[in-house]
Amino acid sequence: MSKIVYYLSPSSFCFGVKRSIDQLNDIVAKHPGEKIFCIHALVHNPKVTQEFEDKGVFFVEEINEVKNTNAIIILSAHGTNRKIIDQAKAKYKTVYNLECPFVTKIYTEVDNLLKKGISKIVYIGKEHHQEGKNVVEYIRYKWGEVYVCEKQENIQDIPYLKKDVFGVLAQTTLNFVHVQTIIEEIKQQYINAELPILSDVCKATYERQTVVLQNLDKFDSFIVIGGKESNNTKELYSIWRENNKKSFYGESLKDIIQYPETELFAYERVAITGGASTPIEDIKAVFEWYRNHGYEAKIVELS
Repeated sequence: MSKIVYYLSPSSFCFGVKRSIDQLNDIVAKHPGEKIFCIHALVHNPKVTQEFEDKGVFFVEEINEVKNTNAIIILSAHGTNRKIIDQAKAKYKTVYNLECPFVTKIYTEVDNLLKKGISKIVYIGKEHHQEGKNVVEYIRYKWGEVYVCEKQENIQDIPYLKKDVFGVLAQTTLNFVHVQTIIEEIKQQYINAELPILSDVCKATYERQTVVLQNLDKFDSFIVIGGKESNNTKELYSIWRENNKKSFYGESLKDIIQYPETELFAYERVAITGGASTPIEDIKAVFEWYRNHGYEAKIVELS
């Protein structure tokens, strides 16, 4: 039996990531020689960050690190607390918000809940992830009350009464199945919980996870390529680990070849994919590396 390496499709840049990268490239071209500061990484991939640093973009974690009021401010794809956006527009020469539209949807949902008088919110997400941190800060800035529910076992600690009315929102880059499981359990326990009409987990995250779940039995091992801060990449990796599949994780081929070759080539059916912020050439480099080591190349697409 010949050894086969499978490229899982879709993988690599999603719409929101590509949109933000294209916009920042346009901004750099539009403002030659000017100081451009991006608040946090534009997307969670070190290669993308380095490429923009090479073009003269500075990356900082907090907006108050930028002392030059003539600077051009870039707000990342992960979303920004609206309080910070207002402060930035009042202080700096030019502000570009390159937030992903799927993240914008979450802020719109927060505003809609508050307009209806629903000030209590359960946020399914990771408070220390950039997206989650900013959403939680915004809810509190608007005088809302928020409980962060990261795992199913956290449901028992929701500080609201069974009869309370509260909204439920979710981080866009989480495991879709896990989020739906949490939502269903909340729905059963809290009859007045107001749930999202459409899933908050973005389409790209859902599709990349689904092509993995649809094909679990086809592969012996799995390789995921992406930034170590990228939550959607981590979720891809966790799916395989939870299903007891041998998995390898790295930002690029350089990381993957640090694993022993006896482990990398011990499996006959190897699947390769990447997170929504992973440059496609980094995924293809690993794919081609396996081809050069005698693996037959095939593509598996979302059905």
